[in-house]
Amino acid sequence: MSHPSPDHMDRFPVRTYLYAAGLLGFAVAALLVAAHLRGIPMIRMLRDPASFYEYSPLSGIVSYGGILLMTSTAAISGFAAYVGFRWRGLLVAVATFSGYFALDDLFMLHDGVWPRFGIPEEAIMVGFASAGLGILLAAQTHARPWRTWGLYLALALMSGSILIDVSLQSDYATVAEDILKFLSIGIWALFWTGVSSRAVGVQARTHAVQA
Repeated sequence: MSHPSPDHMDRFPVRTYLYAAGLLGFAVAALLVAAHLRGIPMIRMLRDPASFYEYSPLSGIVSYGGILLMTSTAAISGFAAYVGFRWRGLLVAVATFSGYFALDDLFMLHDGVWPRFGIPEEAIMVGFASAGLGILLAAQTHARPWRTWGLYLALALMSGSILIDVSLQSDYATVAEDILKFLSIGIWALFWTGVSSRAVGVQARTHAVQA
């Protein structure tokens, strides 16, 4: 088995980075133009919200922590699906679910966007629950139930958070909801990071044996 030269760490040619920079620049420009057309100051699109609105940078830290964990889960699962050896379809589903969850949480899609199209928040919550259950059932086709306790725990905590969100309205309920949600996301991220590690590890061991 051939190995790349140690002085060639960079996998991509220069033009790949130039293309990437061009695409990212175009995306930013499009967002800024859209904001300008809607009368939104472009600086608001560029600066950190805490800096722009002059509030504590620790505001929303638990929510942002959950978003970062979900984003990490999406990236790790997606990478493992691409380079790993097992559970590729399942990991793609996890990456998709986690990535959308992070976007929905960051931009409050279920609160402020989908209801404008006639899709109530309750329907979105049911969709999340159904997707989570589907992933659980798919995982059980690859492992015995007692090998997926982390997934059971994550989904149980998230179910509790969703039930509180749709049935109770108070400050105490919000605190309980957000804590359960954060714990669920943390367990979810830990579980799928472990699964991804095993998927990639199997591939690495296979290559080592073939070499």
